[in-house]
Amino acid sequence: MSVSSVATLVSGLAAQATGKTTDTANGALGKQDFLNLLLAQMKNQDPLDPLSDSDFVAQMAQFSSLEQLLDLNSSMTSLQTITMIGKTVSAYASDGSTISGTVKSVNLTNDTPLLTLEDGSLVNLKDVYDVSS
Repeated sequence: MSVSSVATLVSGLAAQATGKTTDTANGALGKQDFLNLLLAQMKNQDPLDPLSDSDFVAQMAQFSSLEQLLDLNSSMTSLQTITMIGKTVSAYASDGSTISGTVKSVNLTNDTPLLTLEDGSLVNLKDVYDVSS
């Protein structure tokens, strides 16, 4: 079985467990999906052949690793965004046009960091397509 088919199977199981599908840009599973999958597995396991302690510990270790990787990704995104202060960025505006300007400040309180340009415009990091000095 290929990695993509395993990912599709796991995504489908998570969707069945939660009653909804994952809504991420790249289709990757998140922390909540992993917990829902683990919960569904525990609910539906055979009482005569329960999950062994070592299997359960291994899955919890995988969840811990996933959580640490997601936290590291968030930290790297914040660092990447902060390094844009003083640089000129070009981004797509919500109306489909493009906007360019020098980054004056960064707001990291949202899920998507917001860049404030010198003219007061706000730009989502996900909309930036070019950064120059």
